[in-house]
Formats: sequence, C-alpha cells, structure tokens
Amino acid sequence: MRKIPELASYFPRTDFYDKKINPSPKNIHAIPTGIDSAIDSLLLSSYMPACAVINKEMEILQFRGLTSLYLTHPPGKASLNILKMTRPEFAFELRDAILKVIKTNQPECRSGIEIKVDSVFRLMSLEVRPLKIDWDEPLLFIVFTLHEKVEHYSKDDNDKKNNSALNNSRLQKMTEELNSLREAMNSVIESQEIAFQELQASNEEIVSNNEEFQTLNEELETSKEETEATNEELIATNQELKTHNQLLAESYNYSQTIIATIHEPLIILDSNLHVKSANQAFYKKFILNKEDIEGKPFFELSSKQWKIPKLHELLNNILSKNSHFENFEVTHVFSHVGKKTMLLNASRIVQKTHKEKLILLAIEDITELFIRQQKEKELLEENIQKTNLQNEKLEKVVEERTEKITEINESLRKKNEELERSNKELQSFAYVSGHDLQEPLRKMGLFASRILEKEYQNLSAEGKDNFNRIQSSAQRMKTLIEDLLLYSQTSGDECRFEKTDLLNIVKAVKAELADAIREKHAIIHTRIMCKTRIIPFQFRQLMLNLISNALKFSNPEHPPQIFIKSKVGNGSKLSKENTALLAEKISPQKKYCHISIADNGIGFEPHFSERIFEVFQRLHGKEEYTGTGIGLAIVKKIIDIHHGIITATSELNKGATFDIYIPVS
Repeated sequence: MRKIPELASYFPRTDFYDKKINPSPKNIHAIPTGIDSAIDSLLLSSYMPACAVINKEMEILQFRGLTSLYLTHPPGKASLNILKMTRPEFAFELRDAILKVIKTNQPECRSGIEIKVDSVFRLMSLEVRPLKIDWDEPLLFIVFTLHEKVEHYSKDDNDKKNNSALNNSRLQKMTEELNSLREAMNSVIESQEIAFQELQASNEEIVSNNEEFQTLNEELETSKEETEATNEELIATNQELKTHNQLLAESYNYSQTIIATIHEPLIILDSNLHVKSANQAFYKKFILNKEDIEGKPFFELSSKQWKIPKLHELLNNILSKNSHFENFEVTHVFSHVGKKTMLLNASRIVQKTHKEKLILLAIEDITELFIRQQKEKELLEENIQKTNLQNEKLEKVVEERTEKITEINESLRKKNEELERSNKELQSFAYVSGHDLQEPLRKMGLFASRILEKEYQNLSAEGKDNFNRIQSSAQRMKTLIEDLLLYSQTSGDECRFEKTDLLNIVKAVKAELADAIREKHAIIHTRIMCKTRIIPFQFRQLMLNLISNALKFSNPEHPPQIFIKSKVGNGSKLSKENTALLAEKISPQKKYCHISIADNGIGFEPHFSERIFEVFQRLHGKEEYTGTGIGLAIVKKIIDIHHGIITATSELNKGATFDIYIPVS
C-alpha cells in the first residue's frame, strides 16, 4: 500500500531567513538537536486548522489539526465516511461542495455556516480542494475554519433595534441557504429523472432487440445448411483472392522499394549556367570527374551532350522569371552510358550572403524503372485477368444463391396466402359458432329464470344458489361469445374512414356509460380533441373498452378520475417526447394524432405493458373483476387496422396511461 504524502502546513509561511541573525558558534552548539521537531509539533497541534484528506468514496484517509469540533464518530458501526462523521449543521454544504469539486476539479468554498460551540453560536467555513499528487485515485483536501461569535438576542428593550437587525441578517442568510438548497435539490432531481428515463429507454430497447434476435435466429436456422454450402465456396474463393492480393501487394512494395533506394544525381549551376558543383551520384552516373566539369559551361560537357534547346530555354526562365520546372523528360544517347531517359527537375536558389543566383538541377534516370514498370504492368494485367475469372465464378455463385432465395420467397408467399385463407375460415367459424352457441345459452337462461320464478319457494338454499350460479355462468359465457364475435368481426375490410371529431365519440361513450359513471362517482376530464380520419364505429368501441376498463379497475378508496386529451404533432417530435421503442415505430416525416387516456386506478406491473393486449390475457381473478380478457385485444386490433400504435404504461396503485398514435393522412 502506497503511503499518502505528508501534508504541508496550511498557515502562512514566514521566511525566517529574511531576518539577519548571525548566531555565534557557541549558540549554535548550545541549541538542542530536537528543537526543530518540537517547534513543528507545537505549530501543527496548536495553530494548524482542522483538515482531512478523503478519496472519491468519501472515506477519510488522514486527519490534520483538531477535528473533534467538526467530525465525530456516531454511535453504531464504526465508519470513516466523512458525511457520517460530519455535524448535521453543515453536512449538506459539505456534500454539495464535494460533489461540485469532483465534477469540476476546481476548489469550492462554503462560508457563513452557523454552529453551536459550548452554548455559543459561531460562524465557520469549509473549503474543498483537489489534492494534485500522483496517486492511484483522486484525493480531496478539506479544511475547516472557525470564525467569530454570532450575536444573540437581547431581552433588554433598549436592544430591540439590534434584535431587529439580527433578525433581518439571519432571515437573509436563511433565505440564501434555502435558495442554495433548492438549486441543489433541483439538480439532484433532474439527474435522477434523466437516469431513470435512460434506464427505461434502455430496458425497452433491450426487450425489442431480444424479440428481433429471436425472429432472426429462427430465420437463420431455416437457411443454415444452404449458408454453410455457400460459405465453403466463398472460403475457397476468398483464399484465392487473398493469394492474388498478396502478389499485388508484393509487386507494389517492390516498386516502392526501388523508388526509395534511387540516388538522384544533383548539379548546381551559377547565373552563367556554369557548373558550380555536383554530387557523387552525378559523377558515378555519367562517369565523370570533379575536374572535368566544375567551372565549365553546362551545355559544353561531354561533347555538348546536354545542349538541348528546350532545356536551355527552361533554365534561362528560372533565372529571369524565378520559375521552376518538374519532370522535364530527356531521351538522349550519353557518352559512356548509352541511351538514357531522364527526368529533370530544377528550381532557383538565392544565396543572400553573396547575392548569387544558383540553379539546382536534379536528374532522375527512369530507364530501368520504365522497363520494370512495363514488366510489372504485364504482371498486373495478368493478375487482373485471373481476378476477373474469379469474379465471374463468384457472380455465378451469387446468381445461384439469388435463385434459391427467390424460390424461398415464393414458398413463403404461398404459405402466407394459405395462412390468410385459414384466418378467414377461422373468422367464419368463430362467427357461426358464436351464433349457434348463443341460442342454447339464451334457452338455459330462460329456463333457469322460469324455474326461479315458479319453483323459487320449493328450492332449498343450496338449489337457489346453484341456479343463481347457472345464470351468472350463462351470462359470462354470453359476454365471452359476444366479445369473440366482436374480435373476429373487427377488420378493415369494407370500412369507410371518415374525418371525425373525437370529442363527439367521447360524449357518446359517456352517455352510454352514464349509470356506471354515476355509480362510481367518476369524473371524466376532456381536453382539446383533434379531428382525424378514422372508422367511427370501431373507434367508439375502442373508447368504450378503455373507459369501461378505467371504471372497472378503479381504486375503491378514491373516486375514479379519467383524463382524455389529444393533439396533432410530427413523428420526429413525438418520438423525442416518448421512448426509444416508440421512436423505431413512428415515421419522422408523418403527422400523427396522439390520443392519451389516463386514470388513477389500481394499475398493473410494468412488465405486463405488452401482454395485456393479448387475447384472454387477464391480470386479476374472475372473482375480483369480471371480464373476458378480450377487450384490450380488440383495442389493439382496431389500432392495427388504422395503421397506428398503442402503448400502455403503469405502476401498481398509480393508475394506467394508454397512448394512441393514429396517422393523420
């Protein structure tokens, strides 16, 4: 474990060496050897302010000075957490200052804090600073400073003015502290709300991704064998392509190495185009000596082999016009070296000291490089031809794969058609079965009612109870069949979309449920309702189911309150206001009518927010709340017919909110 460095004294340092003291040798030898440590100990124990060093977990690592006035051990389990040891008068200020220093890495000070010391009120201040040392984790240095006494109230009538001034001073101070507390509390609340929203969005995104992964897994399993066969062919093809790529890379590296190792001949000419100097590469290249060229006209060298009119013109322009040229190609038969192809590059050099104008001429022999490039080009063309052949093979494999995918898609299309036919047959079966089952149920209820009317006195108590149960079961069966019929008949076929005022639909549903509303003492609050294109009778059934559920699942201790509102907004704005899952379903370019139905009922647990829209999904027992578990499934089906989205959010005993998004166009 690393040792925490000793803290320097916090009190001002006095430069004792400024005082001109010249002790005699006798006095020096007379001073005891331990006087320095004794003075340091006295200063640290008596004059150093109370301070402490903490880590980012707010655990105290070291104490300095007399800290008992500010930090005490509370009863119970021992702890070095500074917030648990701090006096309650300034615990909040200390926590706030520490958090700000951790966030900004800047010193933070809190002053004017009133504490009670020996029955006397005194002012104190605290300062939190980051301790800038090389350590495994960030450390904070906290200093506590005690200030003057605080004035007390006086019972003497003559000091009323002083008491009033003291009251005003304390009131102003308490107001400032209250404002500071409010700002800190708002900051904490905002950070908690942001963290909660991010956590909720992440949870819903994970659920959505899990469902998508399950679907993808099923699709991948069906095509696994075909993919494995195709992968084997692709692996072989990729291996061949890698080999060719390696050959191309080797060729490229080879050419780059050749260029990097070429030593270009250089020659410097003066303003009269006489040779001033040249490098060894020039002498070696053209088999010349230093004495053969220096001081001689450039165009007279080697039997005037450099006397090229265009080159002469370019060199003169460099001197007169301060220009330059690059890659001027020269093909010539040079003495001793034969026919060569050269690239010439030249620019002007001005020597400020001698005021002499020079020309730097670089000569690059590209003859061998040209030959190599031709060979490399032939090799590259050959590799390209091989690559084209491999690409043709790969294209054939892709075409075969495409044909197989087309066959699979055709098979899926036929299966979808079969499922649609089966769905229509099931709907017809449900409709016919519903009508056929209703008649026996009607007769059962009729005969049971007659028996109860005529034979009621002759029945025992158990018989009466059994007949009542028969009627109740028959009524529940009738309700279930009616809901099944309504669910099977709900579709978008032959339905007209009309621009409808949602407020009229809500009024009609309230009139139909008037008895239940009065019985429950319910209040329905309706705010601005928009107009949109919907199927009116289906939307009336939707509102009827949602409002009925709000009345049915109300809290017995509070009268039901239902809040219905709507607005029109762009998809991009609505997706920002809601969860990440909703953002994936809403199109940012479209406009939607957002309808919200909220209540103060018993609610449900958040993980049921998707399951409640399934058929026969019940969250409560039949004895507690009657129902068939089909109402919300009908609501979901109506929303799907309108190409909309519905979400449900709730918590136990905190009510439920249903948000509906219907495209405006």
